[in-house]
Amino acid sequence: MAVKDELSPIVVNAWLPHKPLPGEDEEAIDKKPIDQILRGIPYRLVNSAPKKKIVELKAALEAERAKIKEAGEGEELSEEQTATNAAAEEAIAPMEEELAAAEAAYEELTGILCKGQLSTLPWIDSLMRYVDLGGSCIVPGGAVAADDAFRSVNGNLTDVNGMLTEKQLAESKAWAEYITQAKLEKPGGYTIVCKYAPNPYLSAQAAIDAFPAWVERQITLGFGVELEEGADPILPHVMLAWPDPSVPGVAEVIAKMLGPLTEDAEEGKVKAVSLDLSGDVSCDPRPLRECLERGGTSKPSGVVVPGIHALDKVGAQLVADATRSDVKVIAGDALLGGLVSERYLRVPAPTLAELKGTAAFAGLARVLASPGGWDGFQATLEALEATGRGVATALVQAFADAGMKVEIETELEKGPAFEIGEPLGEEHTAAIVAAMSA
Repeated sequence: MAVKDELSPIVVNAWLPHKPLPGEDEEAIDKKPIDQILRGIPYRLVNSAPKKKIVELKAALEAERAKIKEAGEGEELSEEQTATNAAAEEAIAPMEEELAAAEAAYEELTGILCKGQLSTLPWIDSLMRYVDLGGSCIVPGGAVAADDAFRSVNGNLTDVNGMLTEKQLAESKAWAEYITQAKLEKPGGYTIVCKYAPNPYLSAQAAIDAFPAWVERQITLGFGVELEEGADPILPHVMLAWPDPSVPGVAEVIAKMLGPLTEDAEEGKVKAVSLDLSGDVSCDPRPLRECLERGGTSKPSGVVVPGIHALDKVGAQLVADATRSDVKVIAGDALLGGLVSERYLRVPAPTLAELKGTAAFAGLARVLASPGGWDGFQATLEALEATGRGVATALVQAFADAGMKVEIETELEKGPAFEIGEPLGEEHTAAIVAAMSA
């Protein structure tokens, strides 16, 4: 089985909607009325991957069976017809097995879609719209992003996305349920990219030591894939978050991540690693340069640059180093968790308290800490608006025109607010870059 480890043009850092599951002391979510659930089920089932496979296989089986001809009484089949019969019968057996598997998957999907409590249909709707747009790499945001070694330092710490750690278990269970449904509906339509966020201040060795257990947890949650049936699952792609450029050792961590995780193992359980430097708004190139100087398996497949600086002079050196070394550049949190929107154009800055616990929280913190602050961000939004394409579409297109991939951090409540189409043109691009650099 071919496993996709190359990141797609759109990497979706998908957050489950705020408070998707009740806490221990909270009342369970009411079941949705069955008519609400059934309203969308026929369309989803007809357009699901198992249903399409069933239709395809039944047509193929009918065609093969039509090739088989029986000899009449007292007749003998020609050598050509005998060979045709044999070939058709040989083709039919595996098709019938595939059909049985597809029908079982369809039946399982029907049961999942028809259940009434904690239904994740809207989440799948949202994600699949990103998949249809080209976002075939999904980073589970919030709860499953952080590493146990990081959380054990202080129970009050939050993970890299600012979500409280005590929500970990409930969020992880929700993701497991969600992934089960999404894989049935569009198997192979996307790749889960997990984000490993160790505490760099505990040393590189601490990050290396904690990694095997972290990998097993991601696989247990259902984010791994089997290279072949029955084989041990692996993680196709992992992002390593390294937020402090002054702490050395990232090259050694990447090399160990890609190698065997135990002494008796022959192969590793991670196929590719990208270096996530989006937590450093200074865009210091030292971590990437450390990896490039060491070379070999320490060279990451991609580097995540803060989207707010991916096109301006702050991120220029980091982007240049990556481009020169054939490391893919990913504009991290390109739409700032939803801040890049007409909703925030020509309005006062929201407070961090308003956005706490949402995908936009970290984006607002970056904007407020940037040299131009909220006023500079408004200038960027106005330059994007001037393209006539919508501010989100214009910014994503600007990154695409620069040869970058984009990471969209979003809650799974709506589909994408952007499209990718024709290049913006030099004049609009220059205006956007100038506004972002001011």
